[in-house]
Amino acid sequence: METASCLSFAIECGTLFKGAGAVAMAFILFIGSIYLLLSAVFGRWMGYLVLAIAFSGWMILLSAVWLFGFKSQGPETPVNLGPRGAEPAWVVLSAGEAAHAEDHVAFDAYPEGPWFAPNEENEELASSTLSASGAATSFLAEEANVELGVDPESPTAISGTQFTVDDVRFATADDGGTNLAVVEAHFTGGGPKLIVSMYHDSGSVPRYSIMFLIGSIVMFVIHVPLLDRAERKRKEFLTGGAAPAWYGPA
Repeated sequence: METASCLSFAIECGTLFKGAGAVAMAFILFIGSIYLLLSAVFGRWMGYLVLAIAFSGWMILLSAVWLFGFKSQGPETPVNLGPRGAEPAWVVLSAGEAAHAEDHVAFDAYPEGPWFAPNEENEELASSTLSASGAATSFLAEEANVELGVDPESPTAISGTQFTVDDVRFATADDGGTNLAVVEAHFTGGGPKLIVSMYHDSGSVPRYSIMFLIGSIVMFVIHVPLLDRAERKRKEFLTGGAAPAWYGPA
């Protein structure tokens, strides 16, 4: 059974609305209650400024820990601990009887030229071989289900494990920075050999942590001078003016 997704997010509408509601309620309960106390002491405007600076300062520290780790979990603390953007992945460009992609001429030379088979002693290439093979077989299974009109959630749907990988080769694109891969595979139950052309997308894992960090710094820089000005006015109001007249002891 297909589920509806909202806008350009690959998230079910129900899950998206529940998440948005939870975030909104968290702001109202946790941040709103603190603002209520601060406004009772400092007034609405100054209470807001105190809250905004405290919140943005805390977010600067938290997002910096997300992004850089700072050994917060020990000497081997990894980076990108916060919300993650797109993960690195192999992206399919085409699939057919020959390797081809309009944006990369290296595919036209397959299997000669810059293409090479992975070395079993190279752990990084071994990992890339597994991930590229998985991406190719998953893509072929999806395309087969679409062509046959089978629901991917159906028990009779074709899965990636029903495809056998015959060969995997890698190359570097002409730009010198994009990794390319070609996977040859066939359906285990019989069928022609299919050649899947792919490139490796490095993803954008730290994207949200960077956004939070930059946004928090901007918010902090904007509100600090406003709080300073409000504090000066508050001090002038509390200490300004002439002393009350003294009429002697009561």
